[in-house]
Amino acid sequence: MHKAITAQDFDLAGRIGIAAYRVANAHERRVLETYLGPNAARRAGLAPRP
Repeated sequence: MHKAITAQDFDLAGRIGIAAYRVANAHERRVLETYLGPNAARRAGLAPRP
């Protein structure tokens, strides 16, 4: 994710972050939400749609 951000490939960084979110623990998810935004769980397919 860091390499993708450094290369300014934000689409790839987002896809990597979403994939990582699916297997992350609670602390790692909070860190990823900093980068991915508050809808990270929904984008990862882990939260039900309202």
